[in-house]
Amino acid sequence: MLEHAMKVVERIFERRIWQQIEIDDMQFGYMKVKETTNTILIVRAMQEKKLYFDFVDLEKAFERFPRRRRKTLISNRGLQALA
Repeated sequence: MLEHAMKVVERIFERRIWQQIEIDDMQFGYMKVKETTNTILIVRAMQEKKLYFDFVDLEKAFERFPRRRRKTLISNRGLQALA
């Protein structure tokens, strides 16, 4: 019974979140309407027109950037850095 109640609560939260966020037209993956396979087809079609892409793993990019330096840059822009 608790499992079913949690699913209901989960869906309520999901609906509230979707009402609050805006998704860019270029966002793909993990969405019901825009799957990753659609993106692959688009990229292949563009490559045939001699356009090239570079994919950056932002998680790894931020892991390799020194935290103190990142914190300084963020605070210099008037933003609060997370731990």
